[in-house]
Amino acid sequence: MGPFFKKQVLTPSAFDIWQIILEWAPIELAESWDNCGLQVGDPGDKVRSILLALDPSEDLLQDAVQKGANMVITHHPLIFKPILSLDISYSKTRLLAGFLHSGINLYAAHTNLDSAAGGVSDVLMKKLGILNAQPLVSNTKAGTGLGRIGLLQKAITMKEMVQRILDATSAPGIWAAGRPEMLVQKVALCSGSGSDLWPVAVQHDADIFISAEIKHHIAREAQAMGKAVVDAGHFFTEHPVIEEMGNVLKKAVQERAWDIAIHIHRESPPVELYTRSLYQGKEPSA
Repeated sequence: MGPFFKKQVLTPSAFDIWQIILEWAPIELAESWDNCGLQVGDPGDKVRSILLALDPSEDLLQDAVQKGANMVITHHPLIFKPILSLDISYSKTRLLAGFLHSGINLYAAHTNLDSAAGGVSDVLMKKLGILNAQPLVSNTKAGTGLGRIGLLQKAITMKEMVQRILDATSAPGIWAAGRPEMLVQKVALCSGSGSDLWPVAVQHDADIFISAEIKHHIAREAQAMGKAVVDAGHFFTEHPVIEEMGNVLKKAVQERAWDIAIHIHRESPPVELYTRSLYQGKEPSA
C-alpha cells in the first residue's frame, strides 16, 4: 500500500455492535420469557459512542445525552411485556420516548448474558478466585447455562468467604446463613435472583450458595443442612459484568479499527442499606 493511502475506518451500525454481543452471548441462550435485543431505535444507525449500564433509567438517558452516546446497552431490558399505549405519563413509556426522541438506540443483553460462557455468573466466580466453573443448569451448548459451580483451590472459612464476596461485589453488606468458622470449598453461585437454583446447588453438594433475593425458607433449609447461603444483592452480584462487557467491546472495536468511544454509566443500586447509625442513636419511629 502506497504512502498516499490510509486504512479506511468504517463506522459500524448499531446492528454491527449488537452482533459483537451476540458472538459472546448468542440469543438462543435467552430464556423463552425474556426480551433481549433492540428495545427502541434504528439498528441501521451509525454508532459514534456507546454507554453501558445494568439498568435502563432516566439517569442513564441523561448521561447518554451528555456523553453524546447514540447507543446504550443494558443488562436488564426496559420492555418485558407488550406495551398497550404510548402514554408518556407512565415512566416506562416516557423513558422509551426519551431514548427515541434523543436518537439513542437501546439494546438489552439479559438472560443470554446470564447463560453465556464468560457471562454474568462467570465474571463473579472469577472475582472470587474460582476458575473453570461449570454451569449449575447446563444448556445445549457446552459451557453455557444458568448459575455456576466450582472449587476454591483450598477450603476457607465462611468468614473469609464473606470477605471475598464483599470485595468482589463492593456490596456494603450481605445477608448470610452459615457459621463463621465453617469451611467452604465447593461454591455454587447464580448472579441476580437465583433462589430457584438452590435445590440444584444441593444436588451438587455445594458447601455454599451465593445469589440474591434468597427466600426465607431456603436460608432455614441451609441452616438445617449445615450449609451456607449468601444473599449479596441483585445489583451487586450482576454489576461486575458491565465492566467485562466494556472489555469485550473495546477489544472488538480495536480489532476492527473503529473509532468509537465506550463508556460505563456510574449507577447506584435501586435500594440502599439503612442502618441504625442513620438515626444517630435514636430508635426509628414507627
